[in-house]
Amino acid sequence: MSLHLAKTVPRYKAIAVRIALAYLLASGMWILLSDQILAALVVDPQTLTLVQTYKGWLFVVVSSALLYVIVQRYVFFQSRHEERMRKMVLGISAEVGEAFFVNLVKQLSYSLETDVAIVGRYAGEKRQQVETVAVFAKGQLIINFGCVLADSPCAMLENGSCFIPAGAREQFPHDVFLQQMKIEGFAGTQLLDSTGLPMGLIAIMSCRRMAHPQRTESFLQIFAARASAELERLRAEAMISSMAYHDQVTGLPNQYSFTEHLIRKMAGRTEKSMPMAVMLVDLDRFKAFSRTLGHVNSNLLLKEISRRFKSESSEKDVLARFGDDEFALLHEIENPEDAAGYAERLSACLKQSLFLAGHELHLTASIGIAIYPHDGTQAETLLKNADAAMCRTKEMGRNGYQFYYPEMTQLSLQTLILENKLHKALEREEFALRYQPQLDLKRGRISGMEALVCWNYPGQEPVPPLDFIPLAEETGLITPIGEWILRSACAQNRQWQDEGLPAQKVAVNISARQFYQYDIAELVGSVLESTGLDPGWLAVEITESVLMQDVEQTVKILHRLKEMGVQVTIDDFGTGYSSLSYLKQFPIQALKIDRSFITGIPEDHEDRAITAAIIAMAHILDIQVIAEGIEREEQRQFLASKGCDKIQGFLFSPPLSVGEFRELLVSQQAPPG
Repeated sequence: MSLHLAKTVPRYKAIAVRIALAYLLASGMWILLSDQILAALVVDPQTLTLVQTYKGWLFVVVSSALLYVIVQRYVFFQSRHEERMRKMVLGISAEVGEAFFVNLVKQLSYSLETDVAIVGRYAGEKRQQVETVAVFAKGQLIINFGCVLADSPCAMLENGSCFIPAGAREQFPHDVFLQQMKIEGFAGTQLLDSTGLPMGLIAIMSCRRMAHPQRTESFLQIFAARASAELERLRAEAMISSMAYHDQVTGLPNQYSFTEHLIRKMAGRTEKSMPMAVMLVDLDRFKAFSRTLGHVNSNLLLKEISRRFKSESSEKDVLARFGDDEFALLHEIENPEDAAGYAERLSACLKQSLFLAGHELHLTASIGIAIYPHDGTQAETLLKNADAAMCRTKEMGRNGYQFYYPEMTQLSLQTLILENKLHKALEREEFALRYQPQLDLKRGRISGMEALVCWNYPGQEPVPPLDFIPLAEETGLITPIGEWILRSACAQNRQWQDEGLPAQKVAVNISARQFYQYDIAELVGSVLESTGLDPGWLAVEITESVLMQDVEQTVKILHRLKEMGVQVTIDDFGTGYSSLSYLKQFPIQALKIDRSFITGIPEDHEDRAITAAIIAMAHILDIQVIAEGIEREEQRQFLASKGCDKIQGFLFSPPLSVGEFRELLVSQQAPPG
């Protein structure tokens, strides 16, 4: 058995040298031997000269005949080679894609008179597997054929090209394809991309001994270049198609691909088909996690979430990623309870602890569910209704799921109308501030106030904050509205002081968007300077959830506010993600106990215990305690007995207009607390 590795240049020069040396040797021997023989046989000089002349002509005639045979044979084979090449080029030149490779393997098989022709691409980065692009074996195309490179002649192509004239079966006894097809000869070469990296191979195989290695190799080299270009083009098209239909972070289908899946699924449904649930899953507080973890770790988090969702889904389910923190799922069900169970499993898999970049994360999600065909028979309708249900879940406090019902559409329409009106409210000066006084329980006098915004929409009752502030935060309008509230409250407080009324500290709520997206300390400083209000008469209120979104950044901002002399108060304490132990990290001067703990006092034992503990621990940390939502005398008495510093609620006073609060200040005429 002989093995010849192909060279990049055909070895015609070596053949020509061998022929020339053989001819030179034969000619030399002819001249020497013929002269000696003639000299021995012919004595007469004239006769000898004549015979030598005839001998020379005979040599010329024989040499010419031999040269003719060699040239004629070369021209014949060259012409046949060129004709085969021409037919192959004509057969494949106009083709692209799969048709090109199918015609290529056919033409290679017919032109080179081989039993098998194959074009394949390497699978995976390690190139240990070959996925065939086209295979033509014994007159038939083979579909879904693949092979492992180990123990295969294809493995020899790592060095460029390979030619095995005979004995391929014996040399590679573990190659099942070679044994089944009874292959003897093999020739192949690598397909390289434009950067020179291997991406596939082109090869032919024969059940007989292979001859003409130079011609075979030249054929393969010529068409390898064309096959490489086409294979690289197809790879680029596949990459572009993948980018168009798949999410680049998780590899999941994107929104466009999911919609097409949904349309195809609905097109194949009959009256007897099972219903389907379309679910939209929005990750709660993902943007906060993203800010803390950074871009790279956020992508790792998304991949882990998609892996968990896949583990809870069947092969029939379709899982997609729509955007930064939104996933979509298509799930076949027998009844709505199946959809609810699936949503609960998705929520449960998220709640399992996840450790990333040194942090232990606990994830939750808001899920909206629309059922086909009950909630819609069009993809757009189902997605819209699932989105409405998801938004409803958020409104209900997140971390759960909601089924769509028709009234949600009306609510969404009302929200859209409200948003349009909200955009114009600020420029039309439709907002107004109300001030709710805070009562010092020890002295029984006013000791501060909270500025609350209301919306005086023309022709209607004033719109309370709870009805439009969440929408303002979602749309980003909270930024200009929040700045207006801060500036107006500081200006009004300064005006009352200029009128000689008792100075009071005014508390203003700061949203998460204001706190992190803008330099809140710089804004507060600018407002205090422009209004002339002393920083000691301003308190900013932030919620626990805002406090814990980015602890390092929060600490820096709060220290700047404290250095300015502005009081920082934690609003709705007890409902977020922090605890009293965390308060040691922050420069906090006051906290507000959330009204949810106050409502059950004094009847509820747990509410009493929690409230008392908060007051005691806060005082140990030298933090002032304010209780809001006080509506009954029993609540006031309990809080006073536990040492609560201030209360705020309808028991003492509802939010007051500017004029009403001025009258209250006039009636009190008491020094500030």
